[in-house]
Amino acid sequence: MSTPLAAEPLGARHTLPGWIRQGLIAAGVFVACWGGAIVWWRVSARAPGPREWLALLFGLPLTALLAALVGGKWIARRATAPADTIPATPAQASGAAAHPERTRHMAILATALRAPHGASVEDLAAAIADNRARPDPDRVLVDDDGCPVMCARCPDARDDALQDDVIAWLAAHGTEDPHFGAEQWRALTLASAVAAELAGRAAIEWIVRDDAFPRLQVLPLLPADWSAGQRDAAAAWLRHTVAQAGWQGEIGQAASGADPAAGIARLADIAAAADRPCVTLVVACASHVGDATVARWTRDRTLFTATQPQGMMPGEGAAGLLLAASSDGGAAALLAPPEHVQDDPAADVRRHDGARVLEALVERTLAHADVDAADVAMIVADTGHRARHLLELMEYASARLRQLDGSADVVRVGAAGGYSGIVAFVTALALASHYAIGRQAPVLCIANEMPGCRLAALVRPAV
Repeated sequence: MSTPLAAEPLGARHTLPGWIRQGLIAAGVFVACWGGAIVWWRVSARAPGPREWLALLFGLPLTALLAALVGGKWIARRATAPADTIPATPAQASGAAAHPERTRHMAILATALRAPHGASVEDLAAAIADNRARPDPDRVLVDDDGCPVMCARCPDARDDALQDDVIAWLAAHGTEDPHFGAEQWRALTLASAVAAELAGRAAIEWIVRDDAFPRLQVLPLLPADWSAGQRDAAAAWLRHTVAQAGWQGEIGQAASGADPAAGIARLADIAAAADRPCVTLVVACASHVGDATVARWTRDRTLFTATQPQGMMPGEGAAGLLLAASSDGGAAALLAPPEHVQDDPAADVRRHDGARVLEALVERTLAHADVDAADVAMIVADTGHRARHLLELMEYASARLRQLDGSADVVRVGAAGGYSGIVAFVTALALASHYAIGRQAPVLCIANEMPGCRLAALVRPAV
């Protein structure tokens, strides 16, 4: 693990008054400047003039002290400026001690995913445990040098028959052709499989309960670069998929907007309104496995290559959650609504205190979930291989969650499946449900891979 950002203060530190310390520092600067000037004059064997006397014996030390004062204030201002982007949080690690407003947990009834290394949570967790989940050289995509692109490809992301069904259904319902590209078709294919699986399991659950079917709202989390028409068409198809899978109640759509990260953060609003009978099906999808992404990332110099080891590896997938009120008796695990911090992507790239920002976000998450940091058993993050995000995650974990083993208790979805945007975080939530049940302890989920965005959520076992 990396060294913590700040060492713990020693008990005898800063025992002198401030004005004495400052005076000693100033005296030290004068002594150093005078000593250096005297040595220089003796070595050069010449007599200094009046201006040289004044410049070296008074001007130089005063300039050095002034520069140190101005520079120290500038550095302190730069260090504290990023704190404006996140709400103030208590300094202590225990959330319960701060007495925050506690959020209402949601029940995770079921999870589903289609990932490059598993078509279920159990398969993906086993592949990660066996170190089999990682991007590989692609058999189709190549970079400008003719070398295979490192990416993570889902084996079941192409379904020509499904494409024909979608086009026919949209045309029959008066929807214009959304002109999905190859990568968008791959994403929608994976999302359709996830939505159908979750809706089918939900339908069976309510049939077994012999209860009236509640309203089901679909929350699609689609890539931000999709057009409004493409998002509307995909959302309509996913609602149709839910109905085809056997859901017999009312089916609606939760407004998700163009920003998928903001959409997942809206789960807090869903939790606040969870007192009415309602089930929410969250489904996220994305695909960057295609010539279009490789060309764009090559042009932007963000593609992972031998000469750009900090570039991104294309990934794809879909992940979903079936959520209800926390009082639902069929819950497998409980989810505290995610906390969200948004920043300008350009400013976020220049940020040097990412671990501190992440710490404040997680502190707020733990406080709202009423969980102590010492009780967290695992971290599941969307983090990939890029050094900046990896160091940020490990620095936070080593400084604040010292009970965790960095190799066994920190799972990085991005390192297993490449870059897939919000899909990696929803996959992390699904994995966290699996791990929380297995370990019977809270699991922390973190997203720090998306530009200008950080997310944190807590998943705990239902019993």
